[in-house]
Amino acid sequence: MTKLLSSFVAALLLSVVAMAEDAPLAVINKVAQEERASTTNPLPQAGAQLPKFFEDDARRGATFVVYWTATGHGLPPGATVMFEYVLEDAPEIHALHVQYDFKTEGARKAAFTIPEKDFRDGGKVKAWRVRILRGRLLASQTSPNWKDTAGGK
Repeated sequence: MTKLLSSFVAALLLSVVAMAEDAPLAVINKVAQEERASTTNPLPQAGAQLPKFFEDDARRGATFVVYWTATGHGLPPGATVMFEYVLEDAPEIHALHVQYDFKTEGARKAAFTIPEKDFRDGGKVKAWRVRILRGRLLASQTSPNWKDTAGGK
C-alpha cells in the first residue's frame, strides 16, 4: 500500500512539474491604441490663432498601450517588452522597448509613444508586433496585417 501511495505521489508531482513547464511566464492581454494631440502649449493670448502648419496631422501622434501579466511567481529583473512597428510610408521596422530592472509580478502596463518625427515622416502605424522577452521569447502578439508588411518577412 505504501509503495502504491508513493508511486501515486511521484506521478502527481511529475504531472505538476510538467504543467508548470508548459505554463506561460507572461501573457499579453490587450494592445490598445490611444490617439494623442500635440504636446505643445497653446498660445497664451485669448483668441489668438495658430498658423496653419500647427493644425495639420504632422503635429499628432499615437500611443500604444500593452496590457500584460507576469504569471505565477512573476519574472526576475531583466524582462523586456518590445514594440515593433511599420509606418504607412516607411517600410522599415521601427522598435521601442521598456526594460524592467526589477521583479515584475501580476498585471502590468507598458506605453509606447511613436516619436513625432517618425509619425511626421512616415505616417500612421500600419502594423505592429509586441514581444515580451527575458533571455527568450515569453509572449508575442501581432496586428492582423503584420505578415503583410515588411515586418512579416
